Amino acid sequence: MSDERLTTRWWHLLIGISVLNVALLASTAAVVDFDDPYVLRQFCLTAVFTSVCAFRSVLPRIDLERYCLVDSPLSSMVAGRSAATVAEISFATQVALVIHLIGGAAGISWVQALAVPIVVLLTVAQMFCWSSVISLNHLGHAIEESLWAITFAGVGVALAASVPHLDGTLKTVSLIGAVCSAGYVAFMVTVDVPMYVKRWRSGQAEGVETLGLKAGLGDALGRRVVTRDWAIWKPEVAWLTGYFSAGVWLSQAMVHLPHGA
Repeated sequence: MSDERLTTRWWHLLIGISVLNVALLASTAAVVDFDDPYVLRQFCLTAVFTSVCAFRSVLPRIDLERYCLVDSPLSSMVAGRSAATVAEISFATQVALVIHLIGGAAGISWVQALAVPIVVLLTVAQMFCWSSVISLNHLGHAIEESLWAITFAGVGVALAASVPHLDGTLKTVSLIGAVCSAGYVAFMVTVDVPMYVKRWRSGQAEGVETLGLKAGLGDALGRRVVTRDWAIWKPEVAWLTGYFSAGVWLSQAMVHLPHGA
């Protein structure tokens, strides 16, 4: 099978996942109680996250290198990054709502108080991501991913601390969430952040040109390198596929979390 056909098959898989995700969202809309403020907030946030992930599945990009699969203005790095920023802040808000809910159920005020810092830290992370996209400097990505790791370290500790004070579904969710948070943080610290630090140092050593705000925005808006070369897309396959599948399923699952008094 040719390299291009491998890339195309993967792309079609992403589109298929996005169709499934939209169908799951519609199914959720048919069964949940929109008179419940918690459910309404969570559903609106997951609708944003699901929709943006579907958009990004149809029009995949690699921001710093300006790669895309479809030659369209909607494939611009600015369009894609703008949508991703809204989606990731929406996801952060979902997590904050869950932490606030679990902290209240466990009767632990400091867990509830983490809700605001979660959103603030992950919003700041988006700013560093934008700095990398505009400047072509991977340092911003290293800081962004570090902030995600720090945030979910806090989430994991909060969930673990809540477990002894809960029962039923919330206890199970908190326990699983604490374990998954620990695994996520370990991955970020040992794999993801070091990868971006290595890319940043390589760029420094090779004298790779970085861009200022005006030039960088113009470049991100207008430059697109359309390619289906599997060697380019292969390193992105695992995380993008997981992000657009399991990430969306987690987002939608938060709508259904028990939250009664």
